[in-house]
Amino acid sequence: SARRPIVLLRRRAGAPLAGSVAPGNRSIGVMLPYTPLHHLLAGEPLVLTSGNISDEPIAHRDEDAFARLGAIAGAFLTHDRPIHVRTDDSVTRVFRDRELPVRRSRGYAPAPVPLPPGGPAVLACGAQVKNTFCLARDGRAFVSHHIGDLENYETLRAYEEGVAHFRRLFAITPSVVAHDLHPEYLSTKYALERGLPLVGVQHHHAHIAACLADNGSAGPVIGVAFDGTGYGTDGTLWGGEFLVADLTGFERAGHLLPVPLPGGAAAIREPWRMAAAYGVPAG
Repeated sequence: SARRPIVLLRRRAGAPLAGSVAPGNRSIGVMLPYTPLHHLLAGEPLVLTSGNISDEPIAHRDEDAFARLGAIAGAFLTHDRPIHVRTDDSVTRVFRDRELPVRRSRGYAPAPVPLPPGGPAVLACGAQVKNTFCLARDGRAFVSHHIGDLENYETLRAYEEGVAHFRRLFAITPSVVAHDLHPEYLSTKYALERGLPLVGVQHHHAHIAACLADNGSAGPVIGVAFDGTGYGTDGTLWGGEFLVADLTGFERAGHLLPVPLPGGAAAIREPWRMAAAYGVPAG
């Protein structure tokens, strides 16, 4: 399509592809040229990676790229047209002849997602990891490009710049701010600093409500969210949730049994800790 996303495809056995390309992964990402410059360069297939160090935002200005990537890049190809907004490539896959976006960014954002009409202008601040934010008004939700993990200072700064840019671009002055329930998320702290009425949203309910909006449904549905941990309404970490939910509320109908997290958040980053927790007898 004209959007030219990265498409995840199954790696073919025996394909003439270097083993260092996505090692240990049964899928590879393939994309077609989407700018005239790409067409000039891509006489043969090229192996590409993002213009950033892991966990940092893309370097979209020449001086920033020289400073942050100079130690790992052998050369730089620059252009006389500056990039005004950093935007990652979108990632998608095809399942049963339907496109399923994995990362909605360049080519897709900020095309609006239709919502039921009415309601106030809302800024939704998103989560801590793989963050996107959203501004909604008049039955349209403008979901941002992929921002990344907010624990990195440069990414947090890109997040704040992105919110300000979207507010100017779509002339939206939010009257309500939605945020994740987790009090330590930097996106939550950003929301609390806005001085506007707040709406806390449970992490897994947000995922299910997003699926409803994406499919043009108001629910209710039985939603299953196995995306990882999220702060629950009872103050504990939830994960593996069965929710009976619609766009505005939910009932927690079922979930995995709770288990201690050895080291707290460290157990999320180092899953072997969870294996150890399950191996220790209760009591």
